Amino acid sequence: MQRKLSGVLFLAITLVMSGRGYYTYLKTTAHQQEAIREDLSQLEISFNSLQNRSSRELMRLTNSLILPNSFNLKNEEKLNEPPTSSEKLPKPRQGVESIYYLDYEGRVLFNSHKNKLPLLLKPKHIQQAIHTLSESQNSTTILDCYAQCYQHIFIPAKNDSNNRFIINVNRSANLLFNDFTEVSGAEIAIIAISKNESDSNNHRTIYTSDPKLSKRLIDNFDLATFINDSIIDSGHFFSARLFPLNQSINNQYYVAVIKDNSKLQQQIAQVIKEIFISSLITLTIILLLIAIILRPSLYRLSELTKILPLLPHGRYGEVKSSLYKLQSQSRWIDEIDTLAATIAKVIDSLDSMDQIVNSHKEELAVQIRALTEAKVFNETLLDNSPLAIIIHDGDGKIRNINRLGRELTGLLEQTPADANINNWVKNDGQYINLSASLYPLLKNEDKKVQGETSFFTADNRQLDFLWTHSSLNIDGDRKILSLGIDITERHEAAESLRWLGQHDRVTGLLNRSSFTEDANNFIKNHSKTMHIELLMLDIDDFAMFNDRRGFDAGDKLLNDFAAHLCRSLPPNTLLSRTGSGEFCALIAHRVNVDTTAKDLSLEHLTRYTFRNESSSEEICLSGVVDAFNNSLSGIDELISNTTSTMFRVKSKLRGQLYYAANDDSPDDSSRSSRHQKYRMKEQLLSALNDNRLVLFYQPIVNLKTNNISHCECLVRLLDSESQFIDPAQFLGIASESGLLPKLDYSVLEKAMRQQSLWEESGITTGLSINVTAPTLEQADFQQKFDELLQLTGANPHRLILEIVETDAISNLNITRNLLNHFKTVGTQIAFDDFGIGFTSFEYVRDLPVDFIKIDQSFIRFIHEREQDRVLVKSMVEMSHSLGKKVIVEGIENRAALAVVKEIGVEYVQGYHICRPMPISALDLSLHLRY
Repeated sequence: MQRKLSGVLFLAITLVMSGRGYYTYLKTTAHQQEAIREDLSQLEISFNSLQNRSSRELMRLTNSLILPNSFNLKNEEKLNEPPTSSEKLPKPRQGVESIYYLDYEGRVLFNSHKNKLPLLLKPKHIQQAIHTLSESQNSTTILDCYAQCYQHIFIPAKNDSNNRFIINVNRSANLLFNDFTEVSGAEIAIIAISKNESDSNNHRTIYTSDPKLSKRLIDNFDLATFINDSIIDSGHFFSARLFPLNQSINNQYYVAVIKDNSKLQQQIAQVIKEIFISSLITLTIILLLIAIILRPSLYRLSELTKILPLLPHGRYGEVKSSLYKLQSQSRWIDEIDTLAATIAKVIDSLDSMDQIVNSHKEELAVQIRALTEAKVFNETLLDNSPLAIIIHDGDGKIRNINRLGRELTGLLEQTPADANINNWVKNDGQYINLSASLYPLLKNEDKKVQGETSFFTADNRQLDFLWTHSSLNIDGDRKILSLGIDITERHEAAESLRWLGQHDRVTGLLNRSSFTEDANNFIKNHSKTMHIELLMLDIDDFAMFNDRRGFDAGDKLLNDFAAHLCRSLPPNTLLSRTGSGEFCALIAHRVNVDTTAKDLSLEHLTRYTFRNESSSEEICLSGVVDAFNNSLSGIDELISNTTSTMFRVKSKLRGQLYYAANDDSPDDSSRSSRHQKYRMKEQLLSALNDNRLVLFYQPIVNLKTNNISHCECLVRLLDSESQFIDPAQFLGIASESGLLPKLDYSVLEKAMRQQSLWEESGITTGLSINVTAPTLEQADFQQKFDELLQLTGANPHRLILEIVETDAISNLNITRNLLNHFKTVGTQIAFDDFGIGFTSFEYVRDLPVDFIKIDQSFIRFIHEREQDRVLVKSMVEMSHSLGKKVIVEGIENRAALAVVKEIGVEYVQGYHICRPMPISALDLSLHLRY
């Protein structure tokens, strides 16, 4: 009841406080809106006052203008004549945009501009202003927004000849609007309101200081209904007042004074916040008072709730003691006292019942102890054991068996008298049974026997069990206890791991290591009696197939092709998957039978139709068949040789079967040849890392001066024994190994440093440096070239980059951009080995090449072959016609030199001129003598 009373009081006070707060809110809102309307009215008065002041200011400004004294207005015929050169009109100033001189008919006599400009007022407004001026003979002002918003003043005037005219001065009203915005803090908009109801766009903004507020005003209100009235929009937090722009002219332009009320809304929100806080404080105080008044009763009720959980635990003494402490000291009995008395009676009843229950518990405990015997406990333990537990006699008769044993043997709960362990636990081929083998245990109590024996179950399964047998003495009788654990899954897992270690998971074929082991054993045992060949097949573009079709489809292709391969090859062929899409098979024929793998017609294996659901695709494979011979160390070397051959087949005979044993060409795929290449690659890497690359310089002579023009840089490799290795031995390996860019950068740096040293010594001889295609194709080659120039301090104008023509044409766009950049920094470009790539002169014309370097294959026998002489002459003439200079290389005798000089070649290079020299032996003063 006390809780209900508290709830009613709380609800009543909450309603009163909410009503008071709502009334205060309404009153505050009404007061704020009235203040807003008063503020808008004051803003209208301020605007009109500011407009009058602006008109007076414009009047004073007009009066300060110096009017011309000699206007030719003495007669009507010369009324419209402009002033002479000595009669200068005053120019607009101080915000005045134009001055017009009118007669009393409204015609423009002339204006302050050189060109005739139209008046800024409508003709009817001009006539109205002239009419007012004629009646009052005083100046009149108009604020109008016909074209734009302007202030117009009309002033009567006379000249020296007493001819009357009217001065019309016009100034933009933007100054007025800006002043109003700055003074009042409010925004202003000039809005044209059409009175034609059929006009869909009857509201048009002429001017606004705040486009957003103006758009809200036009979008949310029909302004025609609010003329000379105030607008308050609480939803968008602004207010506005609309009144005519010019009271003296009946037009459609109105001024909208717009005020941002967001601060007022914040004040209202603050009032609401204060009301809410005061209400919360009041409610809190009331709740505190209620808590103080009801605290004693609530405390006693709380203590009762703490007492009740003790009852289920039988702590009746503590409950009675606590109830005694809660007895009321007042003479008035309330509901809590009644509840306490009822709980005391319940406790007495529960205490009596508890005593009876305890008595029954003791009786039941005696009975349970009598039933809990060792046999029941042991059987429970045995039945839940993961072991097969069997107690049997010396002759194998089963005396006791646990649940797992019964499940495996198929025995019922009651064991038959003839059940014998030897019927289920036995090994195939064992000549004595289990009981006979365990007979010695019956004589030795401490001995145990352990071993693996199969368990043949009732459902004809053979399980592998690990048994431990020991002797027991039960009531003076010897028995054998056999404990067995199922290790079948362990054996299967071990066998599965062994199989997986030898086979490919996807195809089930032998893996590479198992194939190598079995193949070596086969070769060891049959190499003298069998002709042994290795078939290697590799799926072309297998990685792309996986990317297109997915890895599941790739696994299906491998599995299907492995089955196809098994069907296509002779029985008992040793077959393996040795790589991602690579298969190897060891094919053997007897030596006395003139048969090889070629006779099996295995070419069809290079094509396989893969089918997956409703689609199919033809798969191409490349294959190599190579024969084993006694010079090989084993299958590893044969696989290595075949793999090397496969690389060449992939590049030249992709999708075909290649018989390596029938190829009479030099054996580049032999292991010794490959090892020689590997050693050369290691030497090259070591030379690059240890800075053992040396530049030789071969002079190029200018035939006009017979002096050295520049030298070509030719790289040599210095081996670990300080012997020079010719570039023909390592450049091909560098290309295959992807080391050409690193080699080119090393040569570039060395050549640039040498040029920088020459530059410091005053030597003007240039250097020609070869750049290969892989270097040109690098995305950062241009950046690295510029960095090397900056690092070495070389003069780019003394450098010539030689680019092989075939490399340049194959990467035309890259080459063009690079060459343009090199030309920009001052480096010259030479087309090397020109003529061997069948280059079109169209490319030579388009690329910024300075030199054409004709390949030495055209020059070496030019003095003997007329065809070479004709070809070279045509190339020289074509190069000259394109503005290119020509260098020929391979000049090895005086006769060839004479021919090329006669043809018109500018530069020559060759052994006849000078062999490549190290920098220490180079003579830059060389002069060519015939």
